[in-house]
Amino acid sequence: MKKTSFGTPEQKGNVTIYPAVPAEILRATRGHKMRVAAYVRVSTDSTGQEGSLTLQKEYYENYIKNNPEYEFAGIYEDDGVTATSVEKRKGFLTMIEDCRAGKIDLILTKSISRFARNLGDLLYYVNILNALNPPIEIHFETDRISTCGTSGEMFITLLGLFAQEESRLKSEAITWAVDNLFAQGKYYVFPILGYDKEKGRDNPLMINEAEAKIVRYCYASTVMGDSFAEIAKTMNTLGVKNKRGNVNWSPNGVVALLSNEKYAGDVRARKTITRSYKTHKSKRNEGEKPQYYRREHHEAIVPPLAYDVALRIIKNRRGNIDGIPYLKAVPEGVLKGFIVVNKNVRGYTLQDYSEASHSVYKMGDDTEVSIFADKASIFDLRSYDTVSTLSFDNHTKPTCSIKDNKITFNAACRKALHAEKAEILFHPEKAILALRCSLNEVPSKRTNEICITKPVHHSHFMPIALESAGLKAGYRYRIYGTKRTKENESIMLFDLRNAEIVPPKKGTYILPEKYNARYGDSYYENLAACGLYKIDIEGLWQALYESRPADSLAGQIVELTEFCQKSLAEFNFSENINNK
Repeated sequence: MKKTSFGTPEQKGNVTIYPAVPAEILRATRGHKMRVAAYVRVSTDSTGQEGSLTLQKEYYENYIKNNPEYEFAGIYEDDGVTATSVEKRKGFLTMIEDCRAGKIDLILTKSISRFARNLGDLLYYVNILNALNPPIEIHFETDRISTCGTSGEMFITLLGLFAQEESRLKSEAITWAVDNLFAQGKYYVFPILGYDKEKGRDNPLMINEAEAKIVRYCYASTVMGDSFAEIAKTMNTLGVKNKRGNVNWSPNGVVALLSNEKYAGDVRARKTITRSYKTHKSKRNEGEKPQYYRREHHEAIVPPLAYDVALRIIKNRRGNIDGIPYLKAVPEGVLKGFIVVNKNVRGYTLQDYSEASHSVYKMGDDTEVSIFADKASIFDLRSYDTVSTLSFDNHTKPTCSIKDNKITFNAACRKALHAEKAEILFHPEKAILALRCSLNEVPSKRTNEICITKPVHHSHFMPIALESAGLKAGYRYRIYGTKRTKENESIMLFDLRNAEIVPPKKGTYILPEKYNARYGDSYYENLAACGLYKIDIEGLWQALYESRPADSLAGQIVELTEFCQKSLAEFNFSENINNK
């Protein structure tokens, strides 16, 4: 049992008082010298900070060893580690564990900011050390404060708060300075596989030709159809080393290489952000802070075309698309300019769909509708509106509904088309969806046909369709369909600009704003918008005209093939395999 000591007792009447012994006297009667350790830290690993760390260590070691009342218990250090979090401060955590093990009686450190810049961490560890038996004292030299004493905690809390605020201000100042450098096109880039770089922000990336061959091979193999797993296996089989000198390739590592814009000569800054200056944990920048992209920042290893194709392949491999994904457009007929919708094709924007449509169709192509006005009707109907189906709440008519990135066609659509499968097409300029199918007895061979008897998920396409009509996500939309058939060729058109919102409350409908002043579109506007006038004009219908690749990449296959052949030959792939 531990012996308890008090001061000389005093008698006051019938009460005997045993006074407490001052902490200094208690420490002197421990039976051994006070075991004293020091904690030193610098926040960066620069040469100047390294010298500061060495001076701190020398000072405390000499100070402790030259004090006859002290026993040297060691120096605990953290080099190049911030004090806003203790997670990566191995020296600090080791010191705390040694305190718990009874190896330390007193800790000396330069200041509160050296010990912790996070007020929560500061108070947490001070309280832990105070709760030990006997308590461990911390002495902050420049602040002239010790954790021993009744007023120590209050001053430590105040100074800790100031240290934390100073850290926050420094973090904001650094972020502001970095953003200004980014805005001026100045970036600090680290060398990656294929590049070497001398120290210094302004020194450029220089191509390492031996490593660049590896990079080009990865891009060429991807374009030629090899899977990421196959490429990784080839690299491991050949013993190809990464930038760190390891032979440890994985499919995810190959994807990371192919996704790096630096190989195309560009730089993207602010890919990640730090949520809190206290934790320093980073996350992907999803729009919280501006990004900066500079083209032709340095010499490229692969042409931008190969990089763009690799990105599209990465996105579409998850959609089970083999080879290079293309948008396909209908070049002739009533659906001229419509793009085939493939639920597995990903990575395209509304602008990409518009460019694909423009490759075969121009908005002026429908101006000739006025010429055919006389043929469309024996009456001049230019002052008439085509009354929208929205004015008649008839659920037996063909409709499609859109909600949560899926589109559903009702039973009336299937009944009207006499089919359970159809091809979905989309006109990005007119914001029109179309279904087409053949009424011939011979089944259609179109690989893009989908089953319209159940909801179809289009998580990558539906946001584009809504954007084309200025519709917001989160609502349920209903669009009535218009069917036209000629020569066993049937199509059904859905004008997204005429979509109504279906609220959760039954019996209520929210119609487009334009129906405040009219009943629908002008008669000839409606004919032009849906291309319906072409049904009566010889040679213009052709509703089943086959689509063809309309993507700009389709016209650059020769250039892409030459890059692949040159890269594979440069890597000397066959010879390496034979040697293995």
